[in-house]
Amino acid sequence: MAKVLAISSRVVRGTVGLDATVPGLQWLGHEVWALPTVQLATRPGLGRIEKREVTGAELAATFAALEADGCWPMLDAVLTGYFAGPGAVAAAADAIGHIKHANPRVVVLVDPVLGDGGRLYVSQATADAIRDRLVPLASLATPNLFELGWLTGAVVGDRDATTAAARKLGLASVVVTSAAETVSDVATLLVTRDRCIENSAPRRTGIPNGAGDLLAGLLLGHMLNRQSQEEALTACLADLDRVLAASAGRDVLQLSALRA
Repeated sequence: MAKVLAISSRVVRGTVGLDATVPGLQWLGHEVWALPTVQLATRPGLGRIEKREVTGAELAATFAALEADGCWPMLDAVLTGYFAGPGAVAAAADAIGHIKHANPRVVVLVDPVLGDGGRLYVSQATADAIRDRLVPLASLATPNLFELGWLTGAVVGDRDATTAAARKLGLASVVVTSAAETVSDVATLLVTRDRCIENSAPRRTGIPNGAGDLLAGLLLGHMLNRQSQEEALTACLADLDRVLAASAGRDVLQLSALRA
């Protein structure tokens, strides 16, 4: 069992952010320390957007308390997702720097939650902070195709261009979600400095939000269970597909399908 600090959004109703990531990690046997960056009544698109942001100062105070308690050497991994503002990104980046100093072997997965469908859904300042402060700290990043293009300023689309853009991030590994789609399949790419591995899964329609958050948690969870990155990606996509198949046409992801 690994210990994971997961930093992202929390919702009362819906299965996105921590409410998708944490169950995936826990299902794979890991202890998760969940730290919300924002509290939402419901996920976007499901109901009223009533939210309370956690400020950068508040996050920094929480990180300082954990550090003072000697928690950083205990961690095996950190996962970051949604941030509401650049101050929160800066607080997380500073804390991750301290965590890496305390434990150089810690795995840092950055899911750069910026946008999709050709547009940002965080502020420009927040996106800039994620690109400049968080992504360089990552052992592994999991952008979707739009996010990869935005982060690198590169044209993405075909496999060669997407692979080149992923390597432009300068990380050991990048998993590009929704890298290519056909009528029947969706491709995910695992890009390292010397390999590009494509893994396809069935294309599901009518899927509620949160698939990317769940994928990040499952991928990290399988890696922490001592699977290679290629094995972890294959396993997490199979797990994710069970959930997506059960969730088509539903309001929220049906996480009970993980146990099927």
